[in-house]
Amino acid sequence: MQSTKQIQSYQQHSSAPLVLRTIRSQPHMYSLMCRSLLFYSRYIAAFAQRRAFKKNSFQEFQLTSDEKRWCQELKTQGFTLIEDLFPQDLVDCIFTKADKLFRGLEIDKGDAYTVQNKIRQSLDGLSYEELANTEKFIAIKDPLINIPECVEVAFHPSLWRIICSFLGYIPPWFKPMVVRDFPSPHPRESSNFHKDNDEADSVQIFMYLVDIDESCGPLVYIPRTNRYDVQSCRPRLNRDLGLNANDGRISDAEIERYYPKAQWAVIKPKRGSVAIIHGNGLHKGPAWDLIKDSAGFEKHPRTAIRLDIDGYKINRHPSEVQSKKIRKSEYEQLSKFQKGFAKDFEIV
Repeated sequence: MQSTKQIQSYQQHSSAPLVLRTIRSQPHMYSLMCRSLLFYSRYIAAFAQRRAFKKNSFQEFQLTSDEKRWCQELKTQGFTLIEDLFPQDLVDCIFTKADKLFRGLEIDKGDAYTVQNKIRQSLDGLSYEELANTEKFIAIKDPLINIPECVEVAFHPSLWRIICSFLGYIPPWFKPMVVRDFPSPHPRESSNFHKDNDEADSVQIFMYLVDIDESCGPLVYIPRTNRYDVQSCRPRLNRDLGLNANDGRISDAEIERYYPKAQWAVIKPKRGSVAIIHGNGLHKGPAWDLIKDSAGFEKHPRTAIRLDIDGYKINRHPSEVQSKKIRKSEYEQLSKFQKGFAKDFEIV
C-alpha cells in the first residue's frame, strides 16, 4: 500500500513506464523480469541477512509444529490465517485505545489514502467524519508510543519466526501501523486487485481488532499467484489496458479471465485473528457499504494492527523511510531476539 506522498509521486510520473507497460503486456517477459529482480533482492542484496538467518536457524528460529504448518501454508498458497494467538482482553484494550485516538485525530498525516480529492496536499482541518468520507484508510501516529500494548503484537516471536523462515532471510525493513479502513460503496485503491511489489518480497501481517465478514470488507487472495509464473503475470493493470477505472489497479473481470471466482480465497478473520500474506500475490481488501448490526448500531470500521515487512528494493521511495519510535521502557523488556527487529527504531 502507498502513502499520500507516494500516490502524488506516481501521478507526477504516470507516463514513465511505457517500457514497463510493454513488458507487462508480455507475460513471459514480465515473469522473467520479476524473477530476476527478486533473485537480486533475495540472494545478492540480502546476502548478509540470509547468512545471519542460516547461522541462527537452529537456535532462535526453530519453529513449533503450529508455526511449521502456518509457514508451509504461506509458502504453498501465499497466505495463512492464525487464530487465538493473542488474548481477547489485549485485543479489546488495543481497540478501545485505537478508537479513541482515531476519533481524536491522533493520526499520521503521511499515512493515508487521499482518493476522493487527490489535489489536496494535507489532511489538516478535517474532522473524523470528513476523513471517513474522503479517505480509504488512516493510521495512528507513533502507534507503539500511543498504544504500547501494540509492542506485544509487533514483536511477537512466533510471527517473526514464521516470516524469517518463509523468506529465508531476516527482512531489512519493517514498519508497524494501526490502521482503520472506511466503508465505501465503490472500490478505492487497494480495494481493487493488485500486487504490492514486483522487485522485492512484501509481506503484510494483519491482527484484526474487529470481526471481518462479508459486510466488512474481507481479504481476498488468489492462491499461488505470488510465484511470478507466466499465468500470474497475465492479468494487467487497468492503466496498462488504457482504462480509467479501478484506480489503475486490476479489475475483477480481468482477474476472472485467468482465475475463476471459485479459486479465490475469501478470508474472514474473527477479532484477534492474524492474517499473513505474501503481498507479491494478487489480492484486495474489497469495498463494503456502511452496515448496521442486528441491534441497529453502526458496525465498527475495519481496524487492524498492520505490520509491513519488505525485502531490499532497488529504489525505495524516500517517504517510506520514516522514523519509527518505541519507548525505552518497552524496548528494554524485549528479548535479544526481538531487539534484532528494532535496530532502526528510535528509542524515546
